Amino acid sequence: MRPIVLFAARNIAASSAAARAVGLIIVTLGLGLSPRLVAQQAEAQVVQRPNVLFIAIDDLRPATGSYGDPLAVTPHLDELAARSVQFNRAHCQVAVCNPSRASLMAGRRPDNLGVWTLPIHFREAMPNAVTMPQWFRKFGYTAVAHGKIYHNPTPDPQSWSEAIRPGPRLPSPYPKSVRDQTRARDALLPSGDWRKNRLRHPATAAPDVQDHQLLDGARTEMAIEDLRRLGAASKRPDGKPFFLAVGYVRPHLAFIAPKKYWDLHDPAKFTPKTDAVVTPSTPRYALSNNSELSHYADLTDFPKPWADRTVSPEKAQLLMHGYYACVSYIDAQVGKLMGALDEAGLADNTIVVLWSDHGWKLGEYRGWGKMSNYEIDTRVPLMISAPGVSQPASQSEDLAELLDLYPTLCELAGIEIPEFVEGISLVPNLRDPSVRVKSAAYSQYYRRLNGQQFMGYAMRTDTHRFVEWREFETGKVTELELYDHTAGHSETQNIAGSAPAALIDRLTEKLLASHPRRKLRMTPAIHSKGRSGRAVAKISFSNERSVAVYVYPISSTGRRGKKRTVAPTGDVTIDSYVGAVFVVESADGKTYEVHSPSLPARKVVVK
Repeated sequence: MRPIVLFAARNIAASSAAARAVGLIIVTLGLGLSPRLVAQQAEAQVVQRPNVLFIAIDDLRPATGSYGDPLAVTPHLDELAARSVQFNRAHCQVAVCNPSRASLMAGRRPDNLGVWTLPIHFREAMPNAVTMPQWFRKFGYTAVAHGKIYHNPTPDPQSWSEAIRPGPRLPSPYPKSVRDQTRARDALLPSGDWRKNRLRHPATAAPDVQDHQLLDGARTEMAIEDLRRLGAASKRPDGKPFFLAVGYVRPHLAFIAPKKYWDLHDPAKFTPKTDAVVTPSTPRYALSNNSELSHYADLTDFPKPWADRTVSPEKAQLLMHGYYACVSYIDAQVGKLMGALDEAGLADNTIVVLWSDHGWKLGEYRGWGKMSNYEIDTRVPLMISAPGVSQPASQSEDLAELLDLYPTLCELAGIEIPEFVEGISLVPNLRDPSVRVKSAAYSQYYRRLNGQQFMGYAMRTDTHRFVEWREFETGKVTELELYDHTAGHSETQNIAGSAPAALIDRLTEKLLASHPRRKLRMTPAIHSKGRSGRAVAKISFSNERSVAVYVYPISSTGRRGKKRTVAPTGDVTIDSYVGAVFVVESADGKTYEVHSPSLPARKVVVK
C-alpha cells in the first residue's frame, strides 16, 4: 500500500490543533470511516493561519524611545515595542535601499541574488526569484502592498494578489517661491554637472498640512481601508488570511513632515557632533561621500567626510530636527495602523513586524546618510509581535539579520520554509528572548573608486566588527578593518594592523564560511563603464506573441506612464535611463513582466 504523506503544520500557535487533526485522520482511517467525513472533521480542527501586517520604514536608525534614543518622540512605536520582541542587534545586508530590500524579500544574500546597487532590478539579476509575499500567496494568502516595499519604482506584480494602487496626487509641500529658487539654482549648475536638470528642492520642509496631505499619511489611509476589507474577508468561513505590506518613505530625504511634528521637538536639543572624525587607517572606499544630500538645492556644496570643512552648526541642527520630525510623523502613521488593527478585532490573529532597510548617520564619522559598513549604517530597528508565540515587552540581545524575516514569518504562519532561503528563523528568540541562536550578522557594501570596483564584507560578532575589502571582479583581498566593541572607542579605531594574528585568522575563517572569496559580476553590467545612476540608456521590446503587448513606464511613486503598444512581431525602442522600470502586459492578460534598461542597451523579447 502506498504510504499517505501528511503535511505537518509548523505554526506554533496551531501545532496542537494540527496534531489533533492528524491524529484524527490516522485513527479514523484505521477504523475504516469515510475519508470525506474524516477530512471534514480534520478541517474543522485546523486553526486559521495568522494574518501578517508587514511595516517597512525607510532610513530609520533605531531612533525610538524604546531603543533608548533621548531625542525621539515616538509613543506609538514604543507601544508597538511593548507588544513585541524588540531586537536590539538586528542588521541589514546592505546599507542602501534597493539591495537591502531585495535581499530581505527574496530571502537570499546579495552575492547569491546578484543585487548590490540601486539601479539593478532584482528580477533582472534573478528572473525566477520567489519573494516572500509571492511564497505566501502559494499557501492561500492574499498579498497586498502600499508604498515602498521594494525600492522605488519597483512594482513587482508577481509578488501581489492585487495591483499596487498609486497614491493620490498631492499638492507640493514647497511654496512656489521655493520651487522657483530651485530652478534658478539648477540653471547655475555647469552643463556637465550630474545634477543638471535634476536638482531637487530643499532638503527640509515643514508645511502646515494634515497627515493625509503628504504621501505617507495618504498611504496610511489607503492601507487602513484594505486592512478593514481584507480583515473582514479573512473572518469568513471561506476567507483567506492576508499579507498586508505598508512601506513608509520618511524619514528618508527630503525631511518633509507636517509642521506639528516639527513642533514636537525643541531645536535646541539637537546638538551637532563637533567631535566626529573619520576613522584613521580606513580605506577611502570604505567611506560614503555624503553625495545623497548634494542632490538638494540647499546642499549642493555639502562637504565630503574627508574635506577640510564641516557642515555648519545651523545646517546640522536643521537636518537633525528634520529627521526626528519625520520619525515622529511616521510614528503617528504606525499608531493609526495599529489602532485600525485593534478596532477591527484582528490583533489576536495578526503577526506584526516592523523593520527598516538600514540606518542613517547624523554626523557620525562626519557622515550624513547611509552607504557604508559602519554599525550606524547597518543596525536597524526590528520588532515582531506574534500573538501566542512572542513575549510582549521583551528585548533580544541576540544578533539578527533582516534576511531572517523570510523563514521567521513562514514558521509563524505554519507554511513550508523554502529551501533557497538563507536566513534562520527567529522564532526561538520570540519564544524566549534570552536565547542565543546566531553568532554573527553579515553586511556588505559595493564601492567604485577611480574606476576600480570593490566589495566590503562586514561581519558583526558579539565582540567585534570585522571587514574584509576585496576586488569585485577577482575576490582578491585589498584592505581589512577591525573594530573592538568591547572597548569604549567602538568604531573610531581600526585595530586590524595591531590585533593578534590569531584573532584575525579566527574572524577570517568565520567570514569565509559565509562569504567565500570569488569573482563577482553585475547582471546587467550597469557599473562596468562607470555610468551609473540616471545615465541615459535605451531599451527595446520585441513582441513574438500573436497578440499585442503594452509597455508602461513606472514612475517613482508607482504610477503608470503613457503606454506604448508593440504589435505582434513588432519592435519598439524607448529612450530611458539606467534604473528606470517598465511593466509589460499582453492584450490577453497572460504576460506580466518587469524590465529595466542597462548599459550597453538591451533588447527584451516577449514570447
